[in-house]
Amino acid sequence: MKKNFLISALLFSGLFYAQTCENIKSENTKLKVEIQTVKTENAYLKKVLEISTPILESEKDNNNFRITKVTGNKADKTISITFIVEAKDENKNMTITDISIIDIEGNEHKEDQIKSSKPYPQLATNVPLKLIFLFKEIQGEPLFIKLFRFKTLYLSEKSTGFGTKSNYEFRDLKVNWN
Repeated sequence: MKKNFLISALLFSGLFYAQTCENIKSENTKLKVEIQTVKTENAYLKKVLEISTPILESEKDNNNFRITKVTGNKADKTISITFIVEAKDENKNMTITDISIIDIEGNEHKEDQIKSSKPYPQLATNVPLKLIFLFKEIQGEPLFIKLFRFKTLYLSEKSTGFGTKSNYEFRDLKVNWN
């Protein structure tokens, strides 16, 4: 009787141990998948943070402009300026006009309206919006843009007035040529 009891106890403990071992293995696999997902999300967020790091920043009329990239293309003879605009107080309709750059040699270049972002963005409160403006027929390969300027007109979605006008200027932007 004791032999039978001992043998059955050993069999049941072996079966029980095998089941818990399988449970641990499946839980370990799930945790590995979850860790890989978190690593992927972390890498993505680092990349977004790197892209969103401003070169220059300006805040006026509860709007934030952050220039994140200035790139020149040698083959196309163009310069593109990437920036992020964000409304801090309310939803707005914005108009961007008179967009131009002046390089270090004193040459003024107007924006290529066909290849640039739309100059009439709609801003939602605390939501960043990426805009890219392209300037063509660049003479030479200037290493710096002495002045990047534009005018804006903001119309609140709530107001019926004339809006708020502002002038923005960013100076001494380094151009990274490809």
